[in-house]
Amino acid sequence: MKTAVNNNSFSAHGGIRDVPRGAVLVEKNKPQEKKPSKSRTGTLLVVLALALVVLFSQHAEKMAAYMSKPVQTVLMENPLLRVDERNVRSVLAAHIDTGFLALDVQAIKAELEADPWIDQAVITRVWPDTLSVAITEEIAIARWGDDSLLNQHGVIFKPQTIEEDMALPLLRGPEGTQNRVMEQYQSFSQMLFSSGLRVRELELSERGSWTLRMDNDVLVTIGRNDVVERMQRLVKLYDKLFYAQIDEIEAFDLRYNSGISIRNKADMPDRVASK
Repeated sequence: MKTAVNNNSFSAHGGIRDVPRGAVLVEKNKPQEKKPSKSRTGTLLVVLALALVVLFSQHAEKMAAYMSKPVQTVLMENPLLRVDERNVRSVLAAHIDTGFLALDVQAIKAELEADPWIDQAVITRVWPDTLSVAITEEIAIARWGDDSLLNQHGVIFKPQTIEEDMALPLLRGPEGTQNRVMEQYQSFSQMLFSSGLRVRELELSERGSWTLRMDNDVLVTIGRNDVVERMQRLVKLYDKLFYAQIDEIEAFDLRYNSGISIRNKADMPDRVASK
């Protein structure tokens, strides 16, 4: 007996089983499209690189001229107080015509920082044709010797002139002692502040002896030993004995264990005050 075979039925040997009546045939997922192979991507990159090379070679001169055109704008990031702007302009003018990319910013920085009043210079290119210049100036807190200044970090610098800085306190000392002298100046200034006295000059001798002159022109010889205790003694006696007659006094000598020697002005007798 032969069995009729429906045209919509498939043999299991064909890989698909018979579909029952009323069932819906579900097709297998279609295979995903193949992504370009790595070799194809690499080929595209090579072609793109070659195209760029050809484009650059054809327009190299124009592109180089555009990228290396001279600086058109100099942007000063902060105002200058002690630095001479003419000197800054002169340094910049010697470099900016070399082209934006060829500009030697380190050379500009070094030349600017050779100015005694410039602590730091930061030079930055700003595309396409601007140069940013940020200058940090020195801050003088005291004179050092006859022709130099001392900044807040205890560093000595020597401008061409210090005429504008003659009101600053004058500090002196052997070479390499500027930090020690500055610290002692600050200590003495704090001790005298409550009495209304100010240190105008302070000197450390080669032998280590301290001498100061106050803003009322009175000279104070402190010596080498126990300098803090001696200054404290002066402050204590000044408030009690010397405040009302300071105009008659020319100098104090603190080099005593328990007192102070006072030298009056020429028309007044000298005397000694004990603590």
